[in-house]
This record gives sequence, structure tokens and C-alpha cells, in this order.
Amino acid sequence: MIQIKDLVKTFEGTHGEVRALRGVSFEVTKGQLFTLLGPSGCGKTTTLRCIAGLEEPHEGEILVNDRLVFSALAGTFIPPERRRIGMVFQSYAIWPHMTVFQNVAYPIAKGVDRKELARRVENVLERLGLAHLRDRLAPNLSGGQQQRVALARALVAEPEILLLDEPLSNLDAKLREQMRFELKGLHDALNITTVYVTHDQEEALALSDQIGLMVDGELIEVGAPMDLYMQPAHRITADFLGSANFIPAKIREVGNKGSGEVCVESTLGPFVGRCTTPGKTGTAAELFFRPENVEVSADDHGKQHDLNRASGLVERVTFLGNSVDMLLRCADVSVRVRAHPGRTPRAGERVHFTVAPDSCIVFPESEP
Repeated sequence: MIQIKDLVKTFEGTHGEVRALRGVSFEVTKGQLFTLLGPSGCGKTTTLRCIAGLEEPHEGEILVNDRLVFSALAGTFIPPERRRIGMVFQSYAIWPHMTVFQNVAYPIAKGVDRKELARRVENVLERLGLAHLRDRLAPNLSGGQQQRVALARALVAEPEILLLDEPLSNLDAKLREQMRFELKGLHDALNITTVYVTHDQEEALALSDQIGLMVDGELIEVGAPMDLYMQPAHRITADFLGSANFIPAKIREVGNKGSGEVCVESTLGPFVGRCTTPGKTGTAAELFFRPENVEVSADDHGKQHDLNRASGLVERVTFLGNSVDMLLRCADVSVRVRAHPGRTPRAGERVHFTVAPDSCIVFPESEP
């Protein structure tokens, strides 16, 4: 549905040219919700604006539904109004002097007859739970209601593609979580191809079919939410998504060719995990695992020399409601652990822990 090929975009900065996009390429299939995730200034909103036609790239191609809407080589640039794309901005830009009905009707007011306009507006208001607010002025709406109005205004023109630029960032935490579920339900019901931009990893993980992680104008990695979280191919992905433990190590032994399995000697002792690239014996590396994949016990059962097992002193215990966050001091490194609040050791106690080999990833020193 959307094909982005080698997109390059530069801006003039105070210290010269700034390259906002550095050869960005990805595809979004029909009906998919694709999220561009990354820190502020990484280029995700610039990418979205290029798809919409609000920015013109300097290099590359953009195809929407097999139609070329931009090509630097061919000199093609289709203006925004002819791309059949709906967009919701971070600031909802709702007209304060208009009612909900008038705000939603605005994009198609001059394009369809009065009867068709009323039908389409009423239909989208009903879908988004706004029908009872049709005559209310925009300033009298809550944040969540304003967000729905902005979404309804984007959908009323029946676009082929929906672009969402951090649409929940202005809402409080509880409402943001509620709107995530509503957006996901709406997307599944409409089956509309959607590109979503956010810096919030929880949003990305909860909403997306596919996530593209962007850093410094580059697309680092693309994959399903669970794959990126549990089996990241790049260290930067492992570090950006969720909490992570990175332990200094050296590759001690390489498994069967093609298996990717390696044994490392780490600060915690010998660990087995999967290497992201063909590892070589003696190579410096980092051992990665998530805090929630650490199994803690009070007794080592005489297995202190086993693989993937270590011990540490509990330095800190932080209650988080449905879990506790523990910091263990192991030799000269700290290990973060996420555990059930009902089975929590106290600060100052020594505990033993294991991490399953399939939860461990080894990033060789050359990894970004």
C-alpha cells in the first residue's frame, strides 16, 4: 500500500545542512498499522510529512497504492490534496468557533452535496461515539473528545491511508491508555492502512502490526512488536525498547554453524545465548537480557557453577504495584530484575538467579 524507497531529506541549519532522513526505506501492506518509533528529532515526523506531501524530499521515491506520488529522479510530486491521505496532527487544530459537526464536515464541505455530506459526517460521528456531541462547540470538549473529532475529520474524506502524528501526546496517562484501545479497535474495524508516529514505546508495542525504529534519520530495524522486544537484532533496539541489562563479556565458544548459539565468559560467569552476528572466539561482546526474564531464588541448590546462573546482593527494591523492580549488585556490575511483589527479598539479602539461554542475546563489540 505504501512504498518508501531511499528517502533523503535535508534542512538548512544554523551550522550548515542537516540531513533529517538518510536513505529511509520501508513498506506498509494494505490494512497494516505501521509505527515509526524513535526519540525526538530522529526524522519520524519528517517521514510522515513526506508521505502526506507536506514536505518534498531531495532523493528517493514514494508510492501509494502502486501510484507514484513522489520521485526525485522522475521529477514527480503529487500535491497533498490529490493523495487521498487523511492526517491527524499532534495539535488537533480544531476550529473553536465551529460545532463538532461543522469541524468534521469541513474537509468535504465543498466537494459533495448536502445530503451526502450529512450522511458521511453522521456515519463517522457514530463510529467514533461523537453523535451525541454533534452540536457542541469544540472548546467545550474534553481532550479525548477533541482527539476523536480530529480523527473523525481525517476519516470523513474516506482516505486510502491514515497518518497519525503523536495523536495521544496531549492526553493524560490514564486517558492515553484508554485511547490506545479505542484506536486499535477502530483500526481493526476499518482495516485502513495507517502510519503512526510516536516516541512512546508502550503505545508502539500496544498498537502496531509492525514497528520501524528510527534514530538520527535512519531506520535501524523493522519488525513485529514482540520480535523487536524479545529478539532485537541490534543493540540500539534492545536498549531503546523497555528495560535492559547489558553485561560486559567475551565470546568463549561458538556453537554449531548456523545455530547462532555462543557461550560467553561474562562478569556474572559463563552464559549461553544467541549471537546477533556470526561470533568469533575471543571477541569482546555484551550479554543482553530483560529484567523480567531473570528468575530469582534464595537458594542456589548447589548449582552455583552452572551456566546462566549467578548471585548478587539486593541493593534496592522499588514497589511498582503489579511488580517490583530490584537492583542486584553482582561483583562490579548491577543487574536489574522485575519480579512479582509477593515474592520479594529485602535489601541486603543475597539471592541467586538464572536467565534462560533463549532469553539471552550476545551483541559483539562491532554491533551499533
